[in-house]
Amino acid sequence: MIKSLTRITGGRAADYGIVLAVVLCLGILALGTWLAQFELAAPPPDDVGLFYEWKLAEPTFWSRAAVWLGFGLHQVLVWLTIWWAQERSSRQYTDQLKPVNLIALAINTVFIGLHYLQTAFFYDGIAQDIPSWTAQGAVIMMLFVIIIMENRRRGIFFGRKINFRREFYDWLKKYHGYAFSFAVIYTFWFHPMVPTWGHLLGFVHVVLVMVQGSLMFTRIHLNRKWVFLLEILVLPHAALVAINQGKGLVYMFALGFGTLFIVTQMHGLGLKTWVKNVFGLSFVALLFIIYLFIRQPFQINEVVRIPLIEYGLVFATYWLWLLFARLSGRITPLRADQSAPSAAGD
Repeated sequence: MIKSLTRITGGRAADYGIVLAVVLCLGILALGTWLAQFELAAPPPDDVGLFYEWKLAEPTFWSRAAVWLGFGLHQVLVWLTIWWAQERSSRQYTDQLKPVNLIALAINTVFIGLHYLQTAFFYDGIAQDIPSWTAQGAVIMMLFVIIIMENRRRGIFFGRKINFRREFYDWLKKYHGYAFSFAVIYTFWFHPMVPTWGHLLGFVHVVLVMVQGSLMFTRIHLNRKWVFLLEILVLPHAALVAINQGKGLVYMFALGFGTLFIVTQMHGLGLKTWVKNVFGLSFVALLFIIYLFIRQPFQINEVVRIPLIEYGLVFATYWLWLLFARLSGRITPLRADQSAPSAAGD
């Protein structure tokens, strides 16, 4: 049975992930009426838009225990599959799935179903005990690490590559799976499965990232269009959540992530120069229209807030790694390794 399943290609498994995400969304929509029975917490009078409204007014021991147990077991089991893939399985990239890929996919599928049942019976996610900015921070971490890892292929600033050390990429390649799995599983269990547009698109995103993590050491894991899809889904999800929050936050999130696309992400898609120019000029024209006729000109700083955070964390992470690696004796010269190979096959 396992041998026959390993004949499935990574691309077919990615298709499975898309189908699973759609089925999950339909299931969440069907759950909507049932969830109306739960009494939710009300925001405090002094709330400034940071209150997370989808949590119980009166949580119980069991409502907390169910979600934290699910999160903890899910995380540990996925970490074990990553360790197994790196230490006990073939690290050669193939089209077909390996047994460890099947195990990882099965674990994620089971826990997706368990979170659905946990929401139906207890409602709460771990958001009951954790501030909402932590879930946003987990996504930000995943995005800036992708920016670093894709640097040798597409660059960071309009196709321009930054010369980081080869050892830095080796370190990220070994440990990014643990960080990404924490980010996505944390985000997944943070929210109850409620049928708002923001939540639905968010669950589509996290399910696809879980599938990506399950496909380690398969060629689809490196496919630039598939990776780009996982990156760009943050934009509509963040925009929908910001619309729900109000206070004009949609401009910061939609245009901020749009800036990341123009400056960095589109340069890895193999687009012709004229196509990239059309995207860039259209985005600039959109900014002029918004900040001359809809917003105030001084509010254009909204556009650069998210990019400044992402790019700032790119360099902060590199400098911190460089300092640690130098102090621990793992590297001797502090300058970047000029002989670092292209990342086309990383």
